[in-house]
Amino acid sequence: MPSRSANRCHLLASTSVLFLSTHVISSGAFGPTSACGTRNSPLFECRSTALKEPPFQLGMREGESTDLEVSSSEESKEVKNSSLLRLAQLSLEDYKWRSSLFKSKEADRKVEESLARMMGDEAAYVRPMDASDEKIGPLGLLEKSSVDWLTNVIEEEARRAKEIVRLGGMMVRPIEAVSSEGELGPLGLVEKEFVDFLDKIRNSERERSRTMTLRPKDLEESKRGPLGEAELAAVAAIREVLDSEKLRMEQSKAREGIVRPIDVPGPLGDFEMTVLEVVRAEQQRKLDKEENPGTIFVRPKDSTRKGPLGELEEQAVEAVKRLTDEEKERLRNIQRFLDEIRPMEQDKASLLGIIEAITVGILRAPILLFQIFVRVKELLESETLAEADATILKRREKMEDVKKQSK
Repeated sequence: MPSRSANRCHLLASTSVLFLSTHVISSGAFGPTSACGTRNSPLFECRSTALKEPPFQLGMREGESTDLEVSSSEESKEVKNSSLLRLAQLSLEDYKWRSSLFKSKEADRKVEESLARMMGDEAAYVRPMDASDEKIGPLGLLEKSSVDWLTNVIEEEARRAKEIVRLGGMMVRPIEAVSSEGELGPLGLVEKEFVDFLDKIRNSERERSRTMTLRPKDLEESKRGPLGEAELAAVAAIREVLDSEKLRMEQSKAREGIVRPIDVPGPLGDFEMTVLEVVRAEQQRKLDKEENPGTIFVRPKDSTRKGPLGELEEQAVEAVKRLTDEEKERLRNIQRFLDEIRPMEQDKASLLGIIEAITVGILRAPILLFQIFVRVKELLESETLAEADATILKRREKMEDVKKQSK
C-alpha cells in the first residue's frame, strides 16, 4: 500500500491539474465549450452567452474582432453616405441646368404666341401639347398630363436632393420630401399610399389575431383592412350569383320548365342579355347584307341595329378621326415652323442663308427650265381660234366691260 506522503502528492497533483484546466477553460483560450458537464457543476455549465461571444483568433486579444467589425461597418456606412451625397449634388446640378433650359424654352414659346396673337394668327408648333385649346387632341392631352407629372417628379426629386445635401448624405425617402406648402410629390404620394396599405393590412391582421377571428371580412368595419374588403366584395358577388340561381331554380320548379338566367335579376342574366344583344345585331347585319346584294360588307356601325359591337366601332372610328385631324393640323404647323426657321428666312445675308439660297437655286433650276420648255412647246403646238370661238370671246369681253362700267 502507498504511504500517506504518496497519497498527499497524488491529491496535490490532481488538484493542480483541475485548477489549471479551470483557468484555461474560463479564460476562453479554446473558445466556447462544446460539451456540457453535470447540472451542478459551475465549470461545465452550458450557457447561451458563451455562444454569443466572438470566436478567438490567433494574434488577437479578446474583443479585438468586434472592434474591427464595428469599424468596417462604420467605414462602409461613411462610403455609402459620401456616395449618396455626391449623387445628390450631381442631381442638383442637373436639375438647375434642366430647369433653366426649360424656362428659357417656355419663355420663347410664350413670346412667339404673343407675337402671333398680335398679328392675328396662331403660333406654329411641333409638339401636340402646344396646340390651342380648340385644336388640341387626345395625343396633346396625354402629352400634357405626362409632362405635368414628370415636372412634379423632377421638382420632388430636387427637394429630396437638397435635403440629402443639407443632412450631409443621410437617406431621405420620397415620403419625407415635403414642399413648402406641406404637399407631397407624385412619388411621395405613391409611397404614402403603399405604406398606408401595408399598415392597414398589418393592423387588421393584428386585430384579427388578437380577437381570434378566422376570416378577414368578419372584423368590424372600422378595423377591417384591404384583405377583408376584398373578401367581402368577392363574397357579395358570389352570394348575388347564388341567390339569382336559387331564385331561378325555384321559378323552374314552380313553372315546371326551364327558366333562363335572363329572366331573373343577377350577373348571369346581365351577361346573357349582352351576349343576346350581340347575336341579334349580327343577325340584323346579315339581313341588311342580303337586302343589298351590291354591298360586299356591312360594318357593325352601319347596320340597322348597331348593338355593342357597332357602338364600340363607332367610338373607335371617332377616336381615330380625332387623331387624324390632330396630326394633319400638326403637320401643317410643322411645315410652317420649318419655313420660319430656315436660314433664308431668318438672315439671308448670313453664311447659312447664302448656302441655302445657292443650294435651293441649283435644285430649282432644272424644274424651272423644264416648265419653260413645256410652256413653249404648248405655244408652238397651239392653233388659231375658229371664227365662232373668237366671236364668243369678244362677246364675253364686251359683257365684262359693261358690268365694270355699271359698277
